[in-house]
Amino acid sequence: MTRDESLEAAILVQDVVLIIASLLLARLGHAAAAHLVPALKPPVAPGEYAHLLVIFLPIWVIAAERLGIHRVRRLTGPRTEIARRTLITQGWGLAAVALILVAAQTSLNRSLIAIFFLVSTVVLLVAHAAQRRWIARRRGESLVLVIGDVTDEGVGEIERARGRRVELYGFTDLAQFNARLRAGPIDEVVLAGPLPADDTRSLLELSSELGIPALVPLAQGIDGLGFPPPSVEAVGRAQYLVYQRRRPGVPSLIVKALEDRLLAALLLAILSPLLLLVALLVRIFVGSPLLYLQRRGGLFGRPFTMVKFRTMRIGADEERSALLARNEMDGPVFKLTDDPRVTRFGRLLRRTSLDELPQLLNVLGGQMSLVGPRPLPVEETEALRDGHRRRLAMRPGITCLWQVSGRNELSFKEWMELDLEYVDRWSLGLDLAILLRTLPAILSGRGAR
Repeated sequence: MTRDESLEAAILVQDVVLIIASLLLARLGHAAAAHLVPALKPPVAPGEYAHLLVIFLPIWVIAAERLGIHRVRRLTGPRTEIARRTLITQGWGLAAVALILVAAQTSLNRSLIAIFFLVSTVVLLVAHAAQRRWIARRRGESLVLVIGDVTDEGVGEIERARGRRVELYGFTDLAQFNARLRAGPIDEVVLAGPLPADDTRSLLELSSELGIPALVPLAQGIDGLGFPPPSVEAVGRAQYLVYQRRRPGVPSLIVKALEDRLLAALLLAILSPLLLLVALLVRIFVGSPLLYLQRRGGLFGRPFTMVKFRTMRIGADEERSALLARNEMDGPVFKLTDDPRVTRFGRLLRRTSLDELPQLLNVLGGQMSLVGPRPLPVEETEALRDGHRRRLAMRPGITCLWQVSGRNELSFKEWMELDLEYVDRWSLGLDLAILLRTLPAILSGRGAR
């Protein structure tokens, strides 16, 4: 999943939520108007809207997807273009409602429908203006690495089309390029200038191995690579081939983003008494602060602050270097069975995975997913080498294949193989299977430290 695809899925989910909210606002507005204007029919019962949403929403989403009103390049492009596409999408929605009125002879008020489309259109236009500013603020975080001869005009075109900051990179050799990809988060590589075919092939293979999408001008594509054929995408006025090892479908990404936020919100509400109880016990048996905040590597290695209940004594991070010689993991990660920094109550929290519950806030905020490779501390993320960095191509999660397959009983190599298997095979069905295996894995306590 690319950073753009994840962001676009979240934006489309937001738009759907706004459409539903607009229907509720329209009904309230219609009820108020009916009191002031006796000629208006009184509002119908809320249950009468079920068939409206069942037919209207799928058609609206299909139109929105086709017209790309949630695409980063649309939202960061000309304002008149995104407004035009939003109005056309609304037009398709209006046609769907007209179909309902004609075919089903529904009792929906036409005045209510008019208010609904007026409210939803205004809400969407305002939301897209806000999303435009939000994306613009994040352009400094989102980065595309451009290799080859490109003019200032070309750089500006790529920035506008991709909605990201551009870094020009002078390619000299593969080792240097590999080091640059590991040095900091990169969301995309664009091979803009003419390069020898062997260099282009090597750059594409390395980008794919690290899970980073690579774009090549249409005329300079390479055949015979060991991953799926590229797709074609317009970047400004130019056509590019997009090479990526795995590109999940947008509908699946939308469902995943929606499920993450809805389930996280539901679990936070249901588990709030348990969270308060655990917080109280942490205060009594571990002390303050209740939460442990740590910088971890997120999507493409971009740092974020992960939240956990504190299980270690104060100053534990400063003691880590003295314990490195006792590290039981055979890779660039630190794991210790009897870590002396962990309190007695903290061990209980870790065995039951209760210390992980605050990460539902990270899921709600979009930094994490319910299912995905476990995020590593920033220094361990930076220490990942070669193909292991491909695990960063998916948003990190609370649970994963590693969590349900033995956790710390597995070697580092086995851990990375499971993460890469998840990234390469990801589907909604795989997420569901992992979620169903998570509770038995927690109850067994296998591999917990």
